[in-house]
Amino acid sequence: MMFPIMDIRTRIVFGWGSFQEIGGLIPIGRSFVVMGSPSPRQEALLERLSSDIGGDIEVFKGVEPNPLTDTVDRGADEMARYHPDQVIAVGGGSVMDAAKAMALVAHSGGSVLDHLRGTRPIEGMGLPLYTIPTTPGTSSEITPFSVITTREDRTKLGLRDPSLYPTRAIIDPSLTVSLPPDQTAATGFDILSHAFESYWARRSTPVTKRFSLEAVSLVRENLKGAFMDGSVRIYREGLSLASVFAGMAFSNTGTTICHALSYPVTYDTGLPHGFACALSLPGACELMAERDPEVIRSLSHAFGCSMGSLPDEIRSMIRSFGIDPRLRHGSVDGGMERVMGPEVAPFRDNLCVSLSEEDVRGLYSSMFIE
Repeated sequence: MMFPIMDIRTRIVFGWGSFQEIGGLIPIGRSFVVMGSPSPRQEALLERLSSDIGGDIEVFKGVEPNPLTDTVDRGADEMARYHPDQVIAVGGGSVMDAAKAMALVAHSGGSVLDHLRGTRPIEGMGLPLYTIPTTPGTSSEITPFSVITTREDRTKLGLRDPSLYPTRAIIDPSLTVSLPPDQTAATGFDILSHAFESYWARRSTPVTKRFSLEAVSLVRENLKGAFMDGSVRIYREGLSLASVFAGMAFSNTGTTICHALSYPVTYDTGLPHGFACALSLPGACELMAERDPEVIRSLSHAFGCSMGSLPDEIRSMIRSFGIDPRLRHGSVDGGMERVMGPEVAPFRDNLCVSLSEEDVRGLYSSMFIE
């Protein structure tokens, strides 16, 4: 039997302390650097970049969590005026997503909304993109996706195209040591959601499934330790590696219904993306146990529990990080209608079993207190 080719276009440099070798990993040139909110940590990284790479540097600071279309368009305008040779993204997944979208718009013109809504074709970023993640979780540093938040649609919309793969990712787990416990937990659940969803995705293959299961095991083994003491190297390395494996899986398979359900939750409640995705995982596991038990058998083994206990084990894990595994009714405005919109149909349709509208409503309801 033949399977689709495993597509991994980003060159990955992985290792504790690899950022110290940055001068040999990114060429000298005019660099447009994209970063999040200013902080002493970010300034230290920027100083090291400037001294080790050389060349002219223009810095765009202030990418917010769940980057907005306005931010992307503003950054694209600055990038186009600067005429860089390359783009460097330093930060979390939001920074990576914003940098990809900025480069795309700077190259193609228009607004990022044109691309998000499909009214303007994706013509690539036009520039090499180097990514330096300071958090695990989204895996955006190695994937061809960019997710941007729109005020107009009150949700997140995504870009997906092979041309959005970064050129090289420098993944140094030591850069994640300063990540606070709550953000560590949220990123861990983002990895877990990517791993589960890529495993039961319609486009999964035996190769991607191996990556998915390895990511599940690594999160189970390392997340609690990183949450309790983020300075321990083995935990940070484990989570960063889990993020790589999950990213290699879902960059080929895409995500599914749990991500679709998470977008209105994050927009309306402010709940971090990883936790918002995880809220529907137990319900999705219950549905999959009925429709495709072998999928849940494999995932529960990787999670270290029995098939029947997997949904409750996930809820218990969420609760152990101080998050209620169910939302209060009324906290999300018109969420079901937004989930059933055409923009998120690719997520719904990518599950390896067919979903009726009743199934989606059941999964949506499973996230709320009964």
